[in-house]
Amino acid sequence: MVLAYVVNRQDIGTVTVIDTKTHLIIGTVIVGRLPRNIAITPDGKHAYVTNTGTDSDPGDTVSVIDTKTHSVIATVFVGDFPVNVVIAPDGKTTFVINSALTSSSVSVIDTKTHSVIATVPVGTSPNRIATAPNGKLAYVTNVGSNLQGNTVSVIDVKTLSVIATVTVGLNPRIPAFTPDGKLVYITNENSNNVSVIDTCTHSVISTVGVRNNPRGIAFTPDGKFAYITNLNNGSTGSISVIDVKTHTLIGTVPIGNNNDRPNRVVITPCGNFAYVTTVNGRIVTVIDINTQSIIATVQVGSLNRSIAFTPDGKLAYVGNINDNSISVIDVKSHSVITTVSTRAPRGIAFT
Repeated sequence: MVLAYVVNRQDIGTVTVIDTKTHLIIGTVIVGRLPRNIAITPDGKHAYVTNTGTDSDPGDTVSVIDTKTHSVIATVFVGDFPVNVVIAPDGKTTFVINSALTSSSVSVIDTKTHSVIATVPVGTSPNRIATAPNGKLAYVTNVGSNLQGNTVSVIDVKTLSVIATVTVGLNPRIPAFTPDGKLVYITNENSNNVSVIDTCTHSVISTVGVRNNPRGIAFTPDGKFAYITNLNNGSTGSISVIDVKTHTLIGTVPIGNNNDRPNRVVITPCGNFAYVTTVNGRIVTVIDINTQSIIATVQVGSLNRSIAFTPDGKLAYVGNINDNSISVIDVKSHSVITTVSTRAPRGIAFT
């Protein structure tokens, strides 16, 4: 049975558990205040949820959910404003980004004991983290404006220490490893480019110019192409397509309109389609990878900020924050087959 775990960002935070075969809610788990992100261990046994709280009543915890009983079995205290969580490929450690200026660190949690085993200082206001496919490295983007900002911190997963700091463009947002782990792409939102980092030397080997305000990034499964979302504030957004072998821009696909620009992009496990969500609207755009052209626009709910595919790639779950719902899209027909009621869905992960 494949289950969808949907984070609902509320004062009393919850996670909705959905059976992806029947699209029925089979559980609701109460977590911390204003949960934001979720990751599930490779064996599917546990889900880790970051709770951010508020200035007056901070969350600053991670809720650990047993996916068999749909209950919280541990609450882990981490740094200030934990926003992003990823789990190492071997499932032994969980990495949590603490993005507040007072923290600017990564909390490392042992998934066996559900306890913090290290706190790694990184650059100012870290934003996102990605782990290498072989599990040996983690790359963290730091968006702060001082000398420690606009950098990427490279963490050695074995020693749990920063082994390199790489200067990139302004306001680095998303780090993404190529499938072979040899390169990391960084979207620099205020520089309108993408930094390409060699993971052997931890140095920038190329900078690819794209359209304005790049943010989201996804690689095709074969590693040949990178798809980048460009918000292009004040105008129509787009998708930039980069040839990973040559680090060159080979295509641009306009997406959305002035008030509704592309935000996130995900690619089906088979590598045939890219699904793109927008910032404010009700549309998911489907791009054919082979032709780099739009083949469908799917009407979903309002403020669709999260999207994920089921492991078999047959369904896409889209979180609609304003409509308090999940749109379930059949990838074969590119159409919504059902809508599941939730509460301000923010993050989605599957067992």
